[in-house]
Amino acid sequence: MTTRSERRRTAREWLLFVTLSPLLLAALLLVLVGLPFYWLYRFLLRLVVESLWVTRGKRVLLVYSRSPVWQEYIETTWFPRLQPRAIVLNWSDRKNWRRVSPFAALVFRHWASGANFNPMVLVFTRFPRTRRIGFYYAFRDWKHGDDRALREAESQLFTLVEGLWKPRSA
Repeated sequence: MTTRSERRRTAREWLLFVTLSPLLLAALLLVLVGLPFYWLYRFLLRLVVESLWVTRGKRVLLVYSRSPVWQEYIETTWFPRLQPRAIVLNWSDRKNWRRVSPFAALVFRHWASGANFNPMVLVFTRFPRTRRIGFYYAFRDWKHGDDRALREAESQLFTLVEGLWKPRSA
């Protein structure tokens, strides 16, 4: 035999289920319909990167800013190794991106996450893969005397980048 409080709880659960079911169904439908469009957009964006940049030898998008923590380091250490193969965006000049580099800004916004994006490097490896390496936390640790994360991230970056330009053996 059910008590009165159990019936109330069951009624509240049923009301909650009836109320949330359309929302859950709408969310599921949005994911099922939206996800293919997202992947199509991502594929087409990468295809345009391939045709506009990679065919010209540009396989890297470097985003950094004029931060006193990393600006000089990036410009003296990374630029000589990446500059000929990189598109560079300066986060400090992002208000001008639409005018100066609209496509690069679009690519950045698509592959950048909400954190650890400045400085950041996107490496356009074999189509359709894109590798993202964020350096913010590594530079934060470096500023406080721990360079391990920065060395690991740089090793990953330069191994990846240098591997792209090595001639493939037959």
